Amino acid sequence: MARRLSTAFLAAAVCAAVLTGCSSSGTRHPDTAQGQGEPIVSATPVPTSAADIQALPLRVFAPSDQEAQTISRATVLLEADCMHRLGFADWSAPAAGPGGQTDLPTAFGFLDDSQAAQFGFHSPDSLKPRPASAQKMDPAEFTAETGLASMTARKPAGGAIPDGGCEGEARRQIDGGAQPARSTGYESLSDQSLKRTQADDRVAAGIKDWSSCMRQKGFVYSNPQSLATESWGNSVTPREIDTARADVACTRQTNLPGIAFAVQGAIQQQLITQYRDELTAERAAVDARIGRAAQVLKEHGQ
Repeated sequence: MARRLSTAFLAAAVCAAVLTGCSSSGTRHPDTAQGQGEPIVSATPVPTSAADIQALPLRVFAPSDQEAQTISRATVLLEADCMHRLGFADWSAPAAGPGGQTDLPTAFGFLDDSQAAQFGFHSPDSLKPRPASAQKMDPAEFTAETGLASMTARKPAGGAIPDGGCEGEARRQIDGGAQPARSTGYESLSDQSLKRTQADDRVAAGIKDWSSCMRQKGFVYSNPQSLATESWGNSVTPREIDTARADVACTRQTNLPGIAFAVQGAIQQQLITQYRDELTAERAAVDARIGRAAQVLKEHGQ
C-alpha cells in the first residue's frame, strides 16, 4: 500500500535533511536549546508554494541542488572509469529518475490545490507505469561496483577490486580521501531546529487551528504529518482528493507553513551563531568537494 509520504520526507520538504547524531567534528548538539527561549520573529511570510519555504538559513552550509548535481555527475564519471578499467567496457550508470520538483505536501501542510485535485497526496511520478522487468545484474559486475564478494556474502571481494568497489573509489576521490561523516553539524542542527519548531507555542497553536479547520470539513487529523500514516493505495481515490483539498484549504487559512518557516528560520539563526565555526568548516569541505568534482567534469570534457 502506498503512503502519502514518509514522515522523514515531509520533514525534509521543510528543513532539508533530517538526521540525528554527532557532528563531523565530534561535537554532540543538544536536543534542546541551551538557555534559549522561543525566538523573536520579525515577520511571518504567506507562502503560496512549497518552494517559498525552502530557503532556511542553514541551507547555505549544505550543497545546493545544482552543486549536488555537479558532485553526482562527477562521481558517476569516476565510477565509470573504474568499471571500464576492471573490464566492464559497456558499463554505464542507471538512468536518472524523473526530474523536476513538484509542489509536494510538507510537514506543515499542502499548498497546491491543482495538484491535490488531480493526484491527492500521491507524487505524480509514483503513478507513472513501472517498467515490466529490470535486467538482472551480472554478479561480477555487482562485485566490481560494490566491492562485495557476492550479493549474499557481505564481505569484501579483495584482489583487484578497490575497497568499496568502484562506488567507494569514486566517492573517496571526490571526498579527497576523507572518511564521510555519519552525520554533519548541518544535519544535526536542522533536526534540532525542526524539533524546536514543532514545540514552539506559535506553531503548536497553528497546528491546533489547522486540525480544527480539518475537523470542520469532516476530516479528523491532529496535524499534517498524521496524514502520512494513511494508506492511500496505489491509485487516487475521491476520498483522498477530498482530504488533500481540505488540507490545502486549511493550510492556506491558517498560514501554518508561514508561521513554521518564520519560527524555524529564527531558531536556525540562533544555532548558526552558536555553531558558526563548525558550520563554516563544513561548508569549506563542501566547497572542496565541489572543486574536485568540477575538475573531474573538466577532465572528461563536460
